[in-house]
Amino acid sequence: MKRHSLMILVFLLMMGAFSSQAYGMSSKHWADGTIQAWVQAGYVEAASEEVKNPNRALSREDAAKLIGSSIGWEAMDASRQSNAGAAAWAVQASQGKSIDQANKGVTREEAVIVASAFISDDAAGSVELDRIFRDIAGMSAEGKAALKTVYGAGVFVGNGSKLRPQAKITFAELVTALDRVISHRYGFPSLDFENGAIPDFVTTGDSTIEVVHNEATDSKALKVVYAAADFPTVKFTATTPWQFGSGKALSFEVTNPTDKDITFYLRMDDDKSADGVAHSTVSAAVAKANSTQKYFLSMGSEALDLGMRFLPPNPAGSQLGYGWGEKGLDSSHIVEFQLWQMYTKQESTLLFDNIAVIGDPNTDLSYMDDLVDGYGQYRGLDWEGKVHTDGDFLADKKEEAAALASAKPLETSKYGGWLNGPKLEATGHFRVAKHEGKWTLVDPEGYLFFSNGLDIVRLDDMNTWISGRENMFTELPSKDGELGEHYTYTSIVGAPPLGQTEGWLFNHYQANLERKYGQDYVKAWKDISVDRFKSWGFSSLGNWSDPALFFGKGDEHGIAYVANGWTHWGQHATIPSGGGWAPVADPFDPAFKTSVDDMLDEQILAYGVEDDKYMIGVYIDNEIAWGNPANTGSKYALISNIMAMDSSAKSSYAKRTMIAHLKSVYQNKIESLNSQWGTSFASFDALGKPYQPAELSEGMLPDYSTMLSLLADEYFRIVDKAVSAKLPDTLYLGSRFAEWGTSEEVQKAAAKYVDVISFNVYKEDVEGENWMHLEELDMPAIIGEFAFASDDRGMFGTGPNADTSAVDQENRGEKYVHYMETVLNNPYFVGAHWFQYVDQPLLGRAWDGENYNLGFVDVADVPYEEMVSAAKDVHARAYDIRFLGKGTGTGGGQPGKEWLMSFESNEDLSIVTAYKTAVVQYGATGATDGKRAMKVSVGTLDADYSGVEIKPAAPWNLGSKPLVVADVTNPNALPIQLRANVTDKKGALRTYYFAIGAKESRTISIAQFKASDPVWGEQEGFWGAEATGLDASGIASIQLYLWEDAPESGDSFVIDNLRLSQK
Repeated sequence: MKRHSLMILVFLLMMGAFSSQAYGMSSKHWADGTIQAWVQAGYVEAASEEVKNPNRALSREDAAKLIGSSIGWEAMDASRQSNAGAAAWAVQASQGKSIDQANKGVTREEAVIVASAFISDDAAGSVELDRIFRDIAGMSAEGKAALKTVYGAGVFVGNGSKLRPQAKITFAELVTALDRVISHRYGFPSLDFENGAIPDFVTTGDSTIEVVHNEATDSKALKVVYAAADFPTVKFTATTPWQFGSGKALSFEVTNPTDKDITFYLRMDDDKSADGVAHSTVSAAVAKANSTQKYFLSMGSEALDLGMRFLPPNPAGSQLGYGWGEKGLDSSHIVEFQLWQMYTKQESTLLFDNIAVIGDPNTDLSYMDDLVDGYGQYRGLDWEGKVHTDGDFLADKKEEAAALASAKPLETSKYGGWLNGPKLEATGHFRVAKHEGKWTLVDPEGYLFFSNGLDIVRLDDMNTWISGRENMFTELPSKDGELGEHYTYTSIVGAPPLGQTEGWLFNHYQANLERKYGQDYVKAWKDISVDRFKSWGFSSLGNWSDPALFFGKGDEHGIAYVANGWTHWGQHATIPSGGGWAPVADPFDPAFKTSVDDMLDEQILAYGVEDDKYMIGVYIDNEIAWGNPANTGSKYALISNIMAMDSSAKSSYAKRTMIAHLKSVYQNKIESLNSQWGTSFASFDALGKPYQPAELSEGMLPDYSTMLSLLADEYFRIVDKAVSAKLPDTLYLGSRFAEWGTSEEVQKAAAKYVDVISFNVYKEDVEGENWMHLEELDMPAIIGEFAFASDDRGMFGTGPNADTSAVDQENRGEKYVHYMETVLNNPYFVGAHWFQYVDQPLLGRAWDGENYNLGFVDVADVPYEEMVSAAKDVHARAYDIRFLGKGTGTGGGQPGKEWLMSFESNEDLSIVTAYKTAVVQYGATGATDGKRAMKVSVGTLDADYSGVEIKPAAPWNLGSKPLVVADVTNPNALPIQLRANVTDKKGALRTYYFAIGAKESRTISIAQFKASDPVWGEQEGFWGAEATGLDASGIASIQLYLWEDAPESGDSFVIDNLRLSQK
């Protein structure tokens, strides 16, 4: 139902037309929309008698409870109420006293008086009420004064009808009146778009908007089409600041009319100087495909400060958690909010409706009690594989040990390279080379090597905050008990919950490992993890593996790895980056070189890596905030912050360097610089003072660009020099650029020094990501982080942006395959590392609250089989895809991705198997696509049903609209009936048949996969799986054979151009 606009649609609440006789027990009540909104907000109970009968007259006690549960008595200006007047009972209620004659009905006049106490006197106008309401002569002076106030505020209005001040007010009327009071008091006009208009304060950026009919809700809504852009948005900007007030929330409905989950963001600003971090709160949410959902952002409660990015399900709707920015905005001074997306690669559409300020559902946080069980899992959902007892761990352990013991890892070189591929020069260490036009890693023995691995193979990143959130956990072990060692007390905080500066953390994952593997759980976990990685086809460990367990221990584990170090632990000067990101090292400070040397010595060399041939290379630092190229100001933020320094300050090394550079460029002539920049500096000494222009002139940009290049160049030069000196045979893998923090200048500077340039790319794939200047740089590159997440198995968070969200675990696997295929097909990438090995803690990792479903295993150390299966599939095909140009699409893959087999010599035909007496030949006969087709001769026609089976390494995902098409030729002098047995991953089988005349050809099509009665046609039909249909998201095999009715049919068929896709 629609929630009617409080500022646009005017209901005549006190007219006789709204009598109980008129509306009685009607199934559709005029106040249904508002009542439903109040139910969703938690103001009233859905099962209450009032909701069932909106025309029920209210007693004083009823009205007092309704006011207390919604707007709240604390909001009333009691000084404007008479203790002896008609509404004296309201004063008693506001003071927590017993109400005189509590069961007595409330008149409309009383309701007017009470409502006026929640509204400013400024609302009262000069209107002559007698001309509007013809029956108010008998009202008290207090009542008439109050009526002026509430009429001026748009709460009680009329059209010449009677007010009937002594009539009893109904539940529907009081709810509607109070809703209008809330709207007036808190400023923001509720928007339902039913009048078809878009308010002037609604504007766009890289998006288009219109009011349309929303078929999903049978109402009007604001349709937003987001363009493919960095930050497409729709903005709601206040002419004067909106006063949302305390204890309120911004609520809205979102309809996602597409077949794809869409992540969107809400940014709320309380000052015009807001920059997305300062004076801003940013939250993220996921609009599920083909769904409508209510969302809300709490403005004043503790919900945004609970230490988790994605919050648990709320009875009132989907709530937005804290992403970044400030947790506590001034809710009485909201200047703007935006509904936006980030770095979209393609156009997307969402419909927004019923945007309103409501009472904050999080004023009662009791629904957060007992969220997490003793194993760190969500208690509100059950799923296959969920651990319920300690005994489950032992059963899982035994089952997995048996599976790993029987598994056959991929056949590789000693260091994980492509054993059956070309062998280049062996150098005894990892290096890079360009082979047949594609960059590649080369292992110490000379084999081509593609690095795929998992990040965060360590235990200390799995801590979550307990202090202040004890009510959210059940069965926490005693700090003095057997699992007490998994508690940590910390005063090193990043973004802790509830403003704490120290407190207790707990590591559920680590505790579960002890339950599963015993006291020596660390060694057992390390060993089984390595066994898993090899079984799953991973060739290496990604970033941030535990140095104590893995650095310098390649021979022990037999798996390649990357090492990493941080320079920010040093004592060098730094440069503010702005935007809430960490400061950037000032490489012009002589102390920076010392910091780099110390980092290499203490964080990497200390673990004995210098002679470890399994170490691929080193990442130094991560996602440095060099500047967001999305706009000029953010791109050159570092240089602007340098120019804002005072060059005379001891720590202003970068500023002095830049002044010296500018002196050189302009030959020490300040007037030349002034002419270029449009400034009026008296001297370069004057420029050395703090300089902060409101905006950069066009003339400044070439110099700012050069200065950014100089800054990045010096950073990478110093790090490279140190790495080359201390680790001479080790690849320098860069610092893992993020799209929001790197520009072309920085990438070009890095390319001069790094051996492999690295990027973190949280997208559906790497295609079209032109912010990575790969073609221009023409050098090896590696993906340091990517991931996909779902909320189908007890996790709240679906990742950092729209592209990381997956429908379920199977979809995560599909997305993994697709992503890896695009990496493997890109000539520049030499590897891709998934973030991360284990799911983040359900209620947020301790230092920043991220709580995403990113793992290949969950908190109970249970692998996600869908992810494992997908990884095995694409890893087994990795070198064929990259170097032989084949194998893409032979299993898994994105739904809707077409898979084609035309039986050419360069294709992977290993998935085709002849069975029984069938013989397969490839030749030109019957070829419709390319030079070859596949001829199948079934042998003696004796009802043996010989044929061929086409079986992918992992099931094909044909999505929601599956289609299988093939060109079939009958080379015989007799007709044939071709049959196709299609089997899904669950074992369901359906048989399709097609009649083909002698010496004829036809294109056959299989599109009916859903549950259906058999179809018996003369030329084609099908039977089987009538009750269940086939699961098109997992087609396991296709068998092709002939119905053998000798001697009246032929004994062979030719097939070509076999295509599987979505319609």
